[in-house]
Amino acid sequence: MKQDIMPAYLPAAAVTFTPKDGGEPVTVYRPFEAFPLSDLEQHAQLNERGALYELGQRYYFGRLGAEQDDEKAYDYLLRASELGVQDAMALLAGFYLNGRLLEKDPAKCRAWLEQAADSGSWEAMEKLALCYKSGTAGFPVEHESAYAWAEQAERMIRIYWAYYAQDGFVDFAEKQKELLMAHTRMTFFLSDCYADGVGVKRDLNEALRWLKTGEQFVCGCTGLARVEMFEIRRAQLMQRIKNDEQRRRNAERAAKKKKK
Repeated sequence: MKQDIMPAYLPAAAVTFTPKDGGEPVTVYRPFEAFPLSDLEQHAQLNERGALYELGQRYYFGRLGAEQDDEKAYDYLLRASELGVQDAMALLAGFYLNGRLLEKDPAKCRAWLEQAADSGSWEAMEKLALCYKSGTAGFPVEHESAYAWAEQAERMIRIYWAYYAQDGFVDFAEKQKELLMAHTRMTFFLSDCYADGVGVKRDLNEALRWLKTGEQFVCGCTGLARVEMFEIRRAQLMQRIKNDEQRRRNAERAAKKKKK
């Protein structure tokens, strides 16, 4: 795993317009999802990375005016990957996992995910964390790797958020919602690792700290005072702490009785 990973590319289309009342031209940034298929295909002919990636997603999932077409999806995603789009690499890994177009190949799936993660894809980092924790998709069970990738994913999601929350970035509400949900998943994952001793030493106080980190992030981004799902998790952890303390006391009493 590389250190201090940063995202290689974050898609946002620059759009310049002149205000109706005159004045200097204004440039804003919009998601490529906002553009029709025909416009994206024109930009893809010029090897525009964001257009290539967006087309790859549309044909992969069959959405926003595109019929599902694995061959087109693979072609666009491969071209985007060759230009350094880390999230395109993460999606390419899926072809080797689901066997829809190519033969299933866990080694190639893992290689694409690791390349994507090393290039800054939080999506790849999350998938690596899940696969290393459970040993799915041909991965070995490596709990320390699972925790490490989850920690990287949490950090990377915050970097993505800061980028898309900049002034002049418009229509990114869906992207921001996706990032908030992903950050919550990762803080729950990290909290669970400490609660269960997966990849790290069991520490319920650290588990609580991750829940606090996750809730503070969501509240800071949305203006909410509290988030119910975090409150529920926190209550569950507090009960586990009480249960641990009760077991410790019972063990001490039993030890004292044995000495007598």
